[in-house]
Amino acid sequence: MHKITVIPTAFIVCLNFILAACQPAPTLSPPAEIALPATPTQVEIAKSQPALDPTFTPTSPSPVFVYDSNPDLPVALNEMIEQFNLPEPQGNSNEAVFKFELTNTNPNGNWVYALVAPFPTIADEVSFNWLKNLWQGKPEDAITHLLVSDDDLPALKSLLGEPAETVSLLPKDQLLKAAWTSSSTWAIIPFEEIEPRWKVLIMDGQSPIHKDFDVNLYALNVPISITSSEPGLPLPDLTNLHLSNLDSSKLTTVILTGVTALVRATAVGMDQRGVLVPGENIASVMKEADILHISNEVPFAENCPPHTMGGYLVFCTPESYLELLRFVGTDIVELTGDHFEDYGEEGMLYTLDLYSKEGWPVYGGGKDIFDASAPVKLEVNGNKIAFIGCNAKTPNFAQASEALSGAYHCDMDYMAQTIRELRVEGYLPIATFQHEEVYTWSPVAAIERDFKIVADAGAVIASGSQSHVPHYAEFYGDTFFHYGLGNLFFDQYGLAENTDIGFLDRHVFYEGKYLGVELIPIRFIDKVQPRLMTAEEKTKTLSIMFDTMRMWWKDENNQPVMPDWK
Repeated sequence: MHKITVIPTAFIVCLNFILAACQPAPTLSPPAEIALPATPTQVEIAKSQPALDPTFTPTSPSPVFVYDSNPDLPVALNEMIEQFNLPEPQGNSNEAVFKFELTNTNPNGNWVYALVAPFPTIADEVSFNWLKNLWQGKPEDAITHLLVSDDDLPALKSLLGEPAETVSLLPKDQLLKAAWTSSSTWAIIPFEEIEPRWKVLIMDGQSPIHKDFDVNLYALNVPISITSSEPGLPLPDLTNLHLSNLDSSKLTTVILTGVTALVRATAVGMDQRGVLVPGENIASVMKEADILHISNEVPFAENCPPHTMGGYLVFCTPESYLELLRFVGTDIVELTGDHFEDYGEEGMLYTLDLYSKEGWPVYGGGKDIFDASAPVKLEVNGNKIAFIGCNAKTPNFAQASEALSGAYHCDMDYMAQTIRELRVEGYLPIATFQHEEVYTWSPVAAIERDFKIVADAGAVIASGSQSHVPHYAEFYGDTFFHYGLGNLFFDQYGLAENTDIGFLDRHVFYEGKYLGVELIPIRFIDKVQPRLMTAEEKTKTLSIMFDTMRMWWKDENNQPVMPDWK
């Protein structure tokens, strides 16, 4: 279980030798409007400066540090610096000019870039040598072109040198469309421009959207140094002003999962081989998430009878199986499942009490309809994320009422209104559904209809928790849809085609923005235990998914397109 806390998103830094008072820490969004102290006079600034290096003979007895802008810096970095209102040159003889440059001579910050590809790209990782070769006009495979913006070229040249003809310059707002309409083109963008329709490539084991990211081991990390026009003059101490576009402590990851039902053959295997066996091969990935979602369809029961291998459909789970959910790092539980009511009111209340004791918030089901329909609001690492869910099947599967416990039967007007209210409150809503079950990659029309309703209301993600085989994913406007993730822990291995595969979806948030998703496919070894796919299996599975998706892709204006990927 992960500790969910609120981390402040602003801090105060003091420019000891430039400003006479503290300014807010740099962010990529405009700072809150505050009353700034008066700009100190040159005499006041001069008095605050350290003693000069004895080898330096100044032209004035009281040099004053002033800042000169650098047009080669990334646009967002210059915007960040502008927020500090640093004293600028006035043409006086006692001015000592300093600036920020793209070198490693006197590091005072860094700017992180990402190698990105269109979302339906199978490749996950490349080496920095691969990228350098492509940059220098020596592509090694089918990716033969790179796109960068004019604004970012100076920073990238500081790392990669002069580009060859394999690199094309475009305005920032044209990069995504250009890459999506080519089968051989990727791009390099600054971290702050990552968005869901890009896939961020891992480079030599490092990714800026991973929780274990180490910027010191990452090749696309541009150092920012402070330099002076007077080499013998000590530089102002700006160590507290660390200029960067990435603070990994502000990343929040959410893993969404498919069907969990710890019954029948899965339960028999757990009893025989150990309660933790289903999660042994994938727990390390699941535990990394700040928020791990589990959709557990089955109630716990105090006197749950021993399980058998049969095909019965009235389910319960013994309390001892909670240890598996603890083991994988559960943080929030969805209760929209068909079987939540299988052991009646007593079983549902018993289950809710167990989750409460674990400290796990629940949604999509509850002690009454008010509890079941209420969203869960979380704030983690400064990101406000909300979960809301419902069961869209016939009312027989969702009977929560004012007087009875149960799963929440979808009222789409209520769902949409609640999502709109969450957006007003600053939350990024995730809507999950227990919906119609089909054993195909493509969902039924009713699922698409309901996903679009929540997307139009402002949900950033809509995800299907019901499917026993994975469905494809797509973008609808700014919303990511994954219509079904397949099973997580359930005994349908071998029952039908593709019941042996599923997905963990790792979603990434940063400073109140949804950055995108990483699809992590899993494969069942047997009726008890899944594992991560091999590279070959992953290639095959994603190829099927993307081929299925292709006829449904939409451009930034929500118009159908068919990218020419083979």
